[in-house]
Amino acid sequence: MLLRQLEYIVAVDRLRNFTKAADECCVTQPTLSAQIKSLENYLGIKIFDRSQHPVLPTEQGKLILEQARGIVSQYRDLVVFSKKLSQNRFLRPQI
Repeated sequence: MLLRQLEYIVAVDRLRNFTKAADECCVTQPTLSAQIKSLENYLGIKIFDRSQHPVLPTEQGKLILEQARGIVSQYRDLVVFSKKLSQNRFLRPQI
C-alpha cells in the first residue's frame, strides 16, 4: 500500500468523481483508477461503488477512508514539521 494510493482515494471521496480526482492529483484517470483498484485488491475491500453517480464509498470503504484521511493528514503534518526542523538549529547543543 502506497501513500499515493491513499491520497487518491481521499481525493475521489472528496470530489465524488474519478476524472476530477485524477486532474487534482496530476495523473490520468486510468492511472488513478488502476491504483485504486490495486489498493482494493491488496486490502480485499471494494472502497467505491462505481455504479453510483456521483461515485460513493461502500460501507467498508467509509471505514477505510476514515483511516486514510488520518494517515494522509499525519503525513502532511510530518512534512511541515520536518521543514520547520530543517530551518532551525535548536537541535544542536549550544556551546
